[in-house]
Amino acid sequence: MASGIADLDALLGPAGVPRGQLTELFGSRSSGKTMVAFALLASATREGALGAYVDPWGGFFAPAAVAAGIDVRRLIVARPRDAAAARRATDALVRGGACAIVVVDCAELSGTLQTHHCARLVAQAEKTGTTLVVITNGDAQAVASFASLRVRAHGLTPVWQEGSEGSGRLMGCIASVDIAKSRAIAPGRSARFAASLPEVAGTWPC
Repeated sequence: MASGIADLDALLGPAGVPRGQLTELFGSRSSGKTMVAFALLASATREGALGAYVDPWGGFFAPAAVAAGIDVRRLIVARPRDAAAARRATDALVRGGACAIVVVDCAELSGTLQTHHCARLVAQAEKTGTTLVVITNGDAQAVASFASLRVRAHGLTPVWQEGSEGSGRLMGCIASVDIAKSRAIAPGRSARFAASLPEVAGTWPC
């Protein structure tokens, strides 16, 4: 699966983000990992596919998703109340096979997916061809073990449009991504990419 961001797709190569496998997007808070996830969801929904975002801690911001190019009419957002409910929601979405991509935001719930959960989800993703993307802070050992691709985001910086009298308008963000693990390309490669968010300037903290 391609992200639709030229620099990121060039980094990932022809294989892109693998279908039917688990990809981990990790980094510290406000590192740019959600930007990468949004780019993947935007690419899928632009092609007419369904996507899903499992959001157990309530961090999904619809205006930012729209500004990133996601067709929210083709996006399922699940807001489970706890880790157990998040696992059930993810299991149902991957097993159902209706979504081309399922993103699970575990950044604030590091213990959500353990080894047996990941094994089950990867087996289901292989059967349905679902691209499973898990967002973490980098401390989820089970996710890291089962991921065929691990992408680290870091160095997120705002992009400002200068205005009159020293004022400025937030136009988007730039982030760096590194390949930490991959079955298709050598790890260690990196790229820097930008995401424009003019419609939500000043409302979505980078």
